Amino acid sequence: MKSIKTITLALNPFIILFLIIGLTLNAYASDTYGTWGEYAAANGLTDSFTYNDVVDGMETVMNAASDAYSKGDSETALERVSDAKNNYWGASGFKITMQKKLPSASKKTAEADFTACNSVIRNGGTADDFITAKDVLMADLRLSANKLDGVEIEIEIADETDTGATKLYNDKYYATWEEYSEVSGLTAGWTWNDVADAMAEVFRSAKAHFASGDRSGAYDCVNDGYYGFYETTGFERNTMGYISGARKSEVELQFSACKSAAKDGTEEEFVKQVDILRTMIRTDANKLDGVDENGNESSTRSAGVAKFIACFTIILREGFEAILVVGAIIAYLSKTTDKSEEERKKQLRPVYVGSILGIVLSFVSAWLLNLLKLANSASQEVIEGVTALIAVVVLFYVSNWMVSKSESEAWDAYIKGKVGEAADKGSSKALAFTAFLAVYREGAEVVLFYQPLLTGDDQHMVWLGFVAGAVCLVFVYLAIKLLSVRLPLKPFFLATSILMAVMSISFLGGGIKELIEGDVISMTSPPWVAWIPSNSVLEVLGIYPTVQTVVPQLILTAITVFTFVYWLRKNKKLKDEMESGSSS
Repeated sequence: MKSIKTITLALNPFIILFLIIGLTLNAYASDTYGTWGEYAAANGLTDSFTYNDVVDGMETVMNAASDAYSKGDSETALERVSDAKNNYWGASGFKITMQKKLPSASKKTAEADFTACNSVIRNGGTADDFITAKDVLMADLRLSANKLDGVEIEIEIADETDTGATKLYNDKYYATWEEYSEVSGLTAGWTWNDVADAMAEVFRSAKAHFASGDRSGAYDCVNDGYYGFYETTGFERNTMGYISGARKSEVELQFSACKSAAKDGTEEEFVKQVDILRTMIRTDANKLDGVDENGNESSTRSAGVAKFIACFTIILREGFEAILVVGAIIAYLSKTTDKSEEERKKQLRPVYVGSILGIVLSFVSAWLLNLLKLANSASQEVIEGVTALIAVVVLFYVSNWMVSKSESEAWDAYIKGKVGEAADKGSSKALAFTAFLAVYREGAEVVLFYQPLLTGDDQHMVWLGFVAGAVCLVFVYLAIKLLSVRLPLKPFFLATSILMAVMSISFLGGGIKELIEGDVISMTSPPWVAWIPSNSVLEVLGIYPTVQTVVPQLILTAITVFTFVYWLRKNKKLKDEMESGSSS
C-alpha cells in the first residue's frame, strides 16, 4: 500500500485528472460489480442474502449493459449481459434453486430472456429494443425471486364500483343467487359478471360487518359468497372447465384465506384478502363472458362452446384419476393369474361390481345431498374430504400389498401362486373396495358439477362434452390394459404400486383441501409454502400452498419411501434365499 501511494503522488496532476475522467465516463459504473461475490461483499451480503438481493445486483449490471449499448459499445454490453447471467444468476445459486423449487418453465423463460437481450445486441436492434428486452428479463427474474423469498406478490385490485346489484343490496341482503336473481329479474339470460356484481356486494357486506366488530357476520358473508353464489351458479364448475382446475383451487383457497382472516386477522388484512378475492372473481367472470375489463368482447367463443369445453374437461379430469386406479387394478389381476378364463372373470368380477356400485352411489349421493339441502354446502365438502381420506388409507395399503409382490422373474412362480391365494383370502375384495372409492369419489363430484350446467341453453353441448370426455377415458383405460400386457411382471408391479402411492398422496392433499373448504380445518399459508404455484400438474397431484396439505403429504411421502425400500430389500433377500436353495 505504501509503494502504491508513493507512485500515485509522483504522477503528473494532468494524468491523475485524466484517470478520474476516464473512470467517471466508463460504461461500467463504479457501483457496478462484475460478479455476485464482489457485489455481495460491497453490500454486506456475504453472510445472508435473499434472491431479491441477487436481482438487485443483476439490475445494476443490466443497466450498465444498457448504458454501454446506448453509447454504441456492443462488445461491453454483451460482456455485461454475460456477467449478469453467469456471474450473478448462476454463481449465486439463483439459477439452480429456480430449477429445483419452481416449475421448469421459470428457468426456461429466464434463459430465453437472456437470449433475447443478446439477440438485440448482435442483430443491431435499437437501444429501446434492448431496454424492453432487459425489462422483461428483470420482471421475470423478480417474479421468481419473490416466489423463492416468500414475498407476497401483490395483484392489482379492481376498483370497487357501484352496479345494479348495489341498490338492491342497499335495501336487503341476499345470501344466495336464487334469492337475488328473483328480485333482480336475472332468472334467465344472465352473465357471469352479473354473478360477480352480486358477489361484490356480498363481500362489501362482509367488510362492513368486520368494521363494526362482527367477525362472525363477516365470516358468514364470505361463506354466502362461496356456497350461495360461487358453487350454486356453476361459477366454480365453469372456472374449472373453461379456465383451469388450478384456477378453481386458487379461488377456493382464497375464500379460505378470507375466512381465516375473518377469524383471527386484523381489519386491514381481512379487507386485503377480500379485495383480492373480489378481483379474482371479476377477472374470471370476464374470461367466462369473453369480455375484457371494460366489457368489450375479447373472445369469439360462444356460450355453447364454453359449455362443451367445461363439460369435456370436467369428466376427463375427474374420470382420469378413477380410470387410472381401476385400470391398473384390472390389469394387475389379469396379469397375475394363470387360472382358467372363467376363474379370471370370477376374480375380476368384484372390481367391476365395485366400479359400477361407485357410479350408482354417485348419483344416489348427489340426489340425497340435494334432497337434504346439503349440496353446495360445507357438509358436501366434508363428505368429499372424508371419502378422499378413506381412499388414502386403502390406496396406501394396496400400494404396499402390490410392491410386496414385486420380486424378479426368478420368483414369478411363487408370486403367481401367492396372488391367487391372496385373492381367495380377500385381497381381491380390498382391490374392489379401492375401485369403488376411486369411482365414487370422482363420480359424485362429476354429477354435482354437471347439475348447474344442465340449466339454460345449449344443453346438447353438455352431453356432447360428456360423451367426448368419456370416449377419451375409454382409450386411457385400453392403453393401460394393453400396455400392461407387454411389461415384464416386476416392472409392472412396481409401476402399479408407485401409481397407487402417488394417488394416495394426491387424494390426501385433495381430501384435506375439501375439509379446509368445509371449515373443519383452518388454512395457513406462510412464506415457505406460499411460493408453490397453481398449475394443472400440481392440481392433479393435490399439492397446494398450505401447511395443512403439504406437511401431511411430506410425511406420507417419507413413509411411502421407507416402506418401498423395506419391501424391495426383503424381496431381494427372499429371492437370494430361493436361488441359493435351488442351487444346492
